[in-house]
Amino acid sequence: MINSGYKYLDLFAGGGGLSEGFIKAGFTPVAHIESDTSACFTLKTRLAYYWLKEHNQLNDYYSYMKGKMTRDQLYNMIPAELLESVANLEINERNLKNIFSLIDKKLSGEKLDIIIGGPPCQAYSLVGRARDINKMQNDKRNYLYYYYIQFLKKYKPKYF
Repeated sequence: MINSGYKYLDLFAGGGGLSEGFIKAGFTPVAHIESDTSACFTLKTRLAYYWLKEHNQLNDYYSYMKGKMTRDQLYNMIPAELLESVANLEINERNLKNIFSLIDKKLSGEKLDIIIGGPPCQAYSLVGRARDINKMQNDKRNYLYYYYIQFLKKYKPKYF
């Protein structure tokens, strides 16, 4: 991956739409935090793509895409520390300490420049509220922005 020197963290990463743009712009991901397992596979596969591209091995990626190799075979070609930067964890009080520890380890004492990501919007959307008998008032996603703030307080990035 092109290294601009700027390191970023992707919270509530989903399938990596925001990260895709940041990587293409030359930023370096430190970690992706996402609770959905399928989305984490997508994140890892995209990281594998960029690593293989950087090492002139895109034919291996294409073989995977054509079903000629398994996901495990693809992932075995990629440095473990890169794939481990994708954390399949829900951002909540119980996991916060472990997530911070993972990020701190990945940073190795360096500064985090940017935090990207957006808490799920279902609890705020009019469509979500219209479909829920309680108007999403008891939905835990209403409070996920609080955790985003915790990451900002801890890492004090230049941008978010």
